[in-house]
Amino acid sequence: MTDVLENDRVRATIDPTRGARLTSLVIDGLELLARAEDQSVDPAIADGCFPMVPWAGRIRDGRLTTPDGVQQLPVSDDGNALHGLGHVEAWDVVGQGEYRLALGSPWPTSGTASLTYRLLDDGLRIELSWDDGTDSPCSIGLHPWFARTLATGEQVVLSFDPEAMVERGDDGLPTGRLVDPSPGPWDDCFRVAGSPVLTWPGAVQLRLSSGSPWWVVYSQPQSTICVEPQTAPPDAFDHPSLQPADGWPHAVWFELQAGR
Repeated sequence: MTDVLENDRVRATIDPTRGARLTSLVIDGLELLARAEDQSVDPAIADGCFPMVPWAGRIRDGRLTTPDGVQQLPVSDDGNALHGLGHVEAWDVVGQGEYRLALGSPWPTSGTASLTYRLLDDGLRIELSWDDGTDSPCSIGLHPWFARTLATGEQVVLSFDPEAMVERGDDGLPTGRLVDPSPGPWDDCFRVAGSPVLTWPGAVQLRLSSGSPWWVVYSQPQSTICVEPQTAPPDAFDHPSLQPADGWPHAVWFELQAGR
């Protein structure tokens, strides 16, 4: 059974049984989320907006180095750990738009993920946190699939101001270096100044905001585009140059606000 939050402009639908993901976001009568139809995308992660916890993006070979040794995480078809554990679990409903999930092994610590959806007059605020009682490394984020083309025919345009791009090696994973941004299409992580904006000209403009400067942009699929706030770049655990200077954030917020 899904949960629905709505006001005069916004209708958000959440499915607690599918990672408490946002399965639909309708603003001013327009559905802004979609399913990726590309065969290269795993159907389990190909729709809505889902939480990535207790890690976001990929971890090389699923091998996480800890003070107690190497922890082996489950891997996807490409041989790397992908997008955490929470997006495939059923979450507990603890209030209107509020969800909790206990997680542990194969992650090296046990804790609770919390996910909250709050309506704004012109959009939605999503808050995700991970509490394992420690300051152990983690990276968390939100993974939305936005429609490239609305039902009314408008094509999306992405505007954002990347300061740097995380270099990827031949295996598609970070090298640990930051480089100048290159032209798209992308499956890349950027350090971004300000807020990315998605515009479907003549229909709606959506401003994306977060407290984190790191955003993954996945613009390769034909039917969708992803703009994902993360507390750290993918595979940052293996690259000190990509790790937060002041400790690993255990919370992230994400606001999606529409103009008129």
